[in-house]
Amino acid sequence: MKTPKEVLYEAIKDHLIIYLKSGKLSLFTFLNKLNLNIHRIEDLLRIHFLLKSEVRDFVLNLPSMLRKLKVSTILSEETNHVQVKGQINWQKTLIKRFNQNCKDSTLLCCNQTNKLYSTKENLVLKEFVRVLYETIFLDIGMERFTKFEWYEKGKEINKIVKELYEKNSYLSKIDLNHAKITDRMIEMVSKHRNNLYSQAAKLLREYRRVVRLDLEEEEIKNLFEKTFIEVADESTLFELYWIIRILRDNASDEKLFVVDGKNNKIAMWEDEVFEYHLYHNVSNLKDIMFKVGFEEVEDVDNEYFKRYTNARKMAKQLALCIFGNRDISDDSFWSGRPDILIEIRNKDNGELVKLVIGEVKYTTDREYMVEGLCQLLEYIYFVKQNGKYLFNNQKNRVELQGILFVDNIEFVPLEKNYWIKIYTPHSSKVILCPKNQLNKCSHCYFSNIGI
Repeated sequence: MKTPKEVLYEAIKDHLIIYLKSGKLSLFTFLNKLNLNIHRIEDLLRIHFLLKSEVRDFVLNLPSMLRKLKVSTILSEETNHVQVKGQINWQKTLIKRFNQNCKDSTLLCCNQTNKLYSTKENLVLKEFVRVLYETIFLDIGMERFTKFEWYEKGKEINKIVKELYEKNSYLSKIDLNHAKITDRMIEMVSKHRNNLYSQAAKLLREYRRVVRLDLEEEEIKNLFEKTFIEVADESTLFELYWIIRILRDNASDEKLFVVDGKNNKIAMWEDEVFEYHLYHNVSNLKDIMFKVGFEEVEDVDNEYFKRYTNARKMAKQLALCIFGNRDISDDSFWSGRPDILIEIRNKDNGELVKLVIGEVKYTTDREYMVEGLCQLLEYIYFVKQNGKYLFNNQKNRVELQGILFVDNIEFVPLEKNYWIKIYTPHSSKVILCPKNQLNKCSHCYFSNIGI
């Protein structure tokens, strides 16, 4: 039986919250793998806010509450000819006629009452509806999630917000274009006696606090338990679990990075001699590459291999015909993207000393575990530094280590000092770099495996 994602989260939540609270841990690469088109922690925070029960209840009740919309009235004086707008003020009419033209009986002064919709209360209300509208339809696209259980009454919420923001005659008269909704204004409206305004103000205040990540530890726990854990699939959470385990078991005074999608660097730390650079879901770095071009295999004189290569080439050509240049991966015979990559470099000169490659498989199935082992070995066999293969290269002095992270599967452990490691959630510690192993040259362990 697979380890439930709630159990995985429970095992890492304390460290995860510390990292998130620091404002540095990025979930970009993990969010990107959910296929939900959620790429930023800000988006996750906005979804978290939208899923709050108080927000849901307010939106569902909003159409009926809008009947209590308040307006201000302004008494203005208007001078017209013949046309009467409002109540005629005869005293001012006579004065105006006397001053301008006594014989003009068409000149009339009228008192006109105008309704003012853009009061501070209505501005705060409209601002909150705008926030909901932009979150649902423009920035995140919550229409995609109406079939998910975690977006409770999502279809109804989307419909209400859309109709109110786009079609409601009262809200349309509230002009936000020249208004600045300050925190002070929100605070004042939050004390209003009308629930429509006080609730809208309190929720808008809460929204701003959430997106600023101005949260207590308990709220951050709730964010992950109720939102990220809810929307994350088990495989993605399993990768996050192992990232946190690696940091917890190996790092000290680590520096965390806000990942922007370019190099997916998660963290860096150091000891007396080495620097450690941790990456997630990365294909190529400055001098490290997981790619084999077609030109490298064109001269292989083997019928099966020729046919296999031609099949790959034809697939690339057909893909270009079907899709053009859109969504087509690079033109290579083979390319890889390890789940986890750790560079260990010499602090003094920056030289790469060791490369740890990790493959994560959320599985209790032996065949799937073997498939993961094959992927891991492909990464090790084909990884290059500055265009040169590292594995089984006598000129190479970079040590390689492969780690397969799986769920609870029974297997016979490999030798303690073997360069391939297999870890499960029951493993006591993830060991990256035994100090008595790191300084050994690569040919020492290549010879041990007979390759």
